[in-house]
Amino acid sequence: MTELKNCYIIDTLENIGKYAAICPAMKTAVEFLAKGDFASLAPGKNVIDGDKVFVNNVEPEYVLKADRKPEVHHKYFDIHVPLVEDETMGLGVFDATAKGSFDEAGDGGLYEQEVEYFTLHKGEFCITYPITCAHAPAITATAEAHKSKKLIVKVMV
Repeated sequence: MTELKNCYIIDTLENIGKYAAICPAMKTAVEFLAKGDFASLAPGKNVIDGDKVFVNNVEPEYVLKADRKPEVHHKYFDIHVPLVEDETMGLGVFDATAKGSFDEAGDGGLYEQEVEYFTLHKGEFCITYPITCAHAPAITATAEAHKSKKLIVKVMV
């Protein structure tokens, strides 16, 4: 399964190698993900190649759609990889007129805009492009907020 949109890619981890040429640092991220050795990662930030490629091994709070505003980054691609359960995500082309603000130091902004929702299954990944992709990760499909495990690989443009 491959889904290519203007601002994101969804595919299975077995196909991650197809995306190594997106940008120079993506090759390093792809090589890391292709190994599939996620159990040895420490919680939190794991540096792969300085500020160019790092992995956040996190347990985010999965919340309802209404409680998650879409975010945008300028310097980094995100590669979302659910480890334990399926993850609902919102994705859409960033609307520059949307209400919100951007924090340059933290390379992130939250905006009030529409996104389409889909399910990212365990064994799949989603690459969100910087500047153009608004994404709302870690949304629960149930009525209960809860924590789960996932990787977010940050890849510098």
